[in-house]
Amino acid sequence: MSGHIFTVDLGRCTGCFACAVACQDRAGISDDVSWLRVSCHEKGAFPQPQIVYRVIHCFHCANPSCIPACPTDAIARQSDGLVQIDPKACIGCGACVEACPFGAIYLSAEGKAAKCDGCEDEVAQGQEPTCVRACPMRALDYAPVIETPIRRAPDKIFDEHNQEPAVIYWVFE
Repeated sequence: MSGHIFTVDLGRCTGCFACAVACQDRAGISDDVSWLRVSCHEKGAFPQPQIVYRVIHCFHCANPSCIPACPTDAIARQSDGLVQIDPKACIGCGACVEACPFGAIYLSAEGKAAKCDGCEDEVAQGQEPTCVRACPMRALDYAPVIETPIRRAPDKIFDEHNQEPAVIYWVFE
């Protein structure tokens, strides 16, 4: 991704869903479909329970399982690092949906695979992706890898998938 990575500060995300609503509006997708999900996880126990929200969308992985799963080569990594789906080449077989361990791809009403496009047009114009701009808590970022904050440690939740997702979840040390 041209040296860029999505980051999610788990200490700042309040689960307001502004990112998901903005993404859905930008993409023009129906209310029953979401390219970006906000999941809720409970941690701890009384007297210190915690709720942690995790933003999940296509992470434009360095080693995505969706690309080799596609029998028509409809999915490819672009020169900017974003993994994109060519709807003209997609036959709607769903192999990429099954291959993605993050549940980031779905079949549209038209029977074509669809997912987060990384706001490629906005990023090309020097803007941050829509979800990042919509976050009132500034919990989301899309920044060069070298600018990652040092006050937090990465949450390695997705390491076991061997996909090398372009996302870091920051947690308090």
